[in-house]
Amino acid sequence: MQLSSSSTPAAFNIKPNIDFLIDEPVLVAVGEPLFDITNEKEDVNNMAFRLSCQSTAMLNKITELVKDTGLSFDNKFCLELRPASFYNKDIENQLWELRMNVDPVTWFDLQWRQCGDNEEFQRKCVAKAGSYIKKYRSFVVHQMPSISLHEPITAPPYCERQLTCTYRRYYDSSHPKHTDIICKVKTNWQRDDDDHECGQYLMDEYIVMEWSVAPIMQLLKDQTYNSLQLQAGENFYTDQSRFIFTANKEIIRDLVILPMPPWHLSNRQMIQLPLFWATAIISSKMLHREIKQKLLSEQQMWPVEAIAINFGQWEAAGSYDKRHIDTHAHAHLLLTLSFMNACDNTFFRALKGRVMHPPDYLRQNTQSLQFERLKNHDFDSKQMLELSIRLTNVENDIQGMKNDIQDIKTGMLELKEWLINLDFHVFTSPTPTSLPI
Repeated sequence: MQLSSSSTPAAFNIKPNIDFLIDEPVLVAVGEPLFDITNEKEDVNNMAFRLSCQSTAMLNKITELVKDTGLSFDNKFCLELRPASFYNKDIENQLWELRMNVDPVTWFDLQWRQCGDNEEFQRKCVAKAGSYIKKYRSFVVHQMPSISLHEPITAPPYCERQLTCTYRRYYDSSHPKHTDIICKVKTNWQRDDDDHECGQYLMDEYIVMEWSVAPIMQLLKDQTYNSLQLQAGENFYTDQSRFIFTANKEIIRDLVILPMPPWHLSNRQMIQLPLFWATAIISSKMLHREIKQKLLSEQQMWPVEAIAINFGQWEAAGSYDKRHIDTHAHAHLLLTLSFMNACDNTFFRALKGRVMHPPDYLRQNTQSLQFERLKNHDFDSKQMLELSIRLTNVENDIQGMKNDIQDIKTGMLELKEWLINLDFHVFTSPTPTSLPI
C-alpha cells in the first residue's frame, strides 16, 4: 500500500453507533469516516482519539450483547485495524477501517435464536452462514512457506516460574534463563482461580526497541492528556513509562507492542487509550520511513498489513499460562514480507528471518462455524429434504389411491343403480300369455 495524499482531518462522533455488518459476525462504527493512517500530513491526535472512542463503543457493544442475549460474546473477539480494501477489492482508496470480529459460532447462535420455529427463517439463517463460510474460507490466498534470507534469532529456554522460582545464577548455570523485565503487578481479573501477579516477561533476545510515552503525550491535546492520567493502568508515569516492541516467539511476521513492566494494562484498557493508538500509528510511519531509507526507494509500500488486538480465549491462546483471562496488554503489528526480508544484522536485527505468514484466522473461524454448527444443520437439511420428497411421493400415491377408490365407489354406485333398474323392469313387465295349442 502506498501513501495517501489526503490531509483533511475527519470529524468524528464521541459515541459512535456500533452494529453488525449485514450477514457477517463483525461489528463496525456505522457511518463513521475511515482512517488515513498512511498520510504523513494527517492529524495523528484526531485519528488516535477517534480510534479510542470507537474501541470503547465496541467494547460497550460486546457487554450489551452479553447482557441482552445471555450469549458469550465476550468469550473471544478481536479488534482489527487494516485497509478497508482488504475486505472489499472494489475500494481503491487507501483508508483503514476498525473492525471488531466476534466469534462466528456465537453470532450464528444469536441468528438461529431469532428464527424461532419458523423453518423458512431457519433455512435462510443456514444459507447466510454458508455464504460467510464460502466467502472467507479461502479469502486469504494460501502462500507457500517463505524461504528466509537470514537465520532467525532464537532465544534459549526461559524459566516459566520466574515469580516463584528460587534459582540463583551462580548456583545452577543449566537452569532456564530468567529475565529482568517481568510484570509483578497484582491483578484480580487475570486468572479464574485467585488474585496473582501478572507474570508477563520479555525475552531479551526478541526486544526490538523501546519508546518513551513522553514525546507522544506531548502530541496529544490537553483533554486527551488529562483523561489519560485516570485510565493508564498500574504504575504509569509520564516521564518513565514506555512501550516496548518485541518479535513474536513464533517466527512469523509479527511485531508485538506491550506496555513495558512495571507499567501494566489489560487489552481492554489499552485500546481505549489515545496514547496507544498514537503509538501504533507513529511506529508504523517510522517503520515506513526506515524501510525507504534502507532500500533507497521513495515508493516503498506501507510495511504494516494490520494492527490486531485479541481478547478472551483468542488472547490467551498465546499466553504462557492458559488460565489467563485477561493477559498483560499486547497488540500485533502484522508486517509485510518485503519488510521482513529487509531485516538483517544492521536493520531491526531481532526481526530478521521471521518470514512465516501469521495464522489465517478468517479460515479458522469458518472452520469453527462449519464443524461446530453448520455440519449438523447441513445434515438435518439434507435429511429433511429427503424426507420431504418421500412424504410428497407418499402423498401423491395416497391421492392416486383415493382417486382409484373413488372411481371404484362411483362404478359400484352405477352398477347398483343399474341392477336396481334391472330388477324393477323384470318385476313390472307383464306375464307373457300362453300360445294356443
